[in-house]
Amino acid sequence: MKSGLTIVAALVLAAGSAQAADKKTGFDALDKDNNGYLSRSEAAGDKRLLKGFDVADKDNDGKLSRTEYLTATTKRKVKDMVGAESDKDPGFSALDKNGDGVLSRAEAGGNPYLKEKFKAADQNGDGKLSRAEYLAQMAKRDVSTSAAKVEHSVTGK
Repeated sequence: MKSGLTIVAALVLAAGSAQAADKKTGFDALDKDNNGYLSRSEAAGDKRLLKGFDVADKDNDGKLSRTEYLTATTKRKVKDMVGAESDKDPGFSALDKNGDGVLSRAEAGGNPYLKEKFKAADQNGDGKLSRAEYLAQMAKRDVSTSAAKVEHSVTGK
C-alpha cells in the first residue's frame, strides 16, 4: 500500500512539474505560434507593447524579434524605475492654448515646474516664453533631475 501511495505521489509531483514548466512568461508567453517573433496581433497581449510596437520594430519588418522585444521592455522598465512615467509635462504645443506660438504666464501655469520658473525661463523679459525659451528651461530641469537621480543611485541617499 505504501509503495502505491509513493507512486501516486511521484506521478502527481511529475505532472505538477510538467505543468509548471508549461507556464511561459514574457516573450515566450506572447509568441503563440512559437516562431521566434511577435506579430502585431500577438503583441496585443501586452497593451503597452502594442502601443509602442512601431517604435520597437527597429528593422520595420512588421514583427518583433526577441532582441527588439527585450530592448523595448527594458527601456520601459528603466523609465518606470526612474519615474519617467510620472512626469506629466504636457509639452509646449499643449500648453499653447491659443496657438500663437508663445506661452503666456497663464498658459505656462499648466506645468507646475514652468509656473515656478517662468521668470528665469523668460530670457528676453518680454513676459512670454518662446518655444526655444521653454525648451531651454525644460532641458535645465532634465539635467538637474537626472544628476539628482544618478547621485541618489550612487550614494543611496
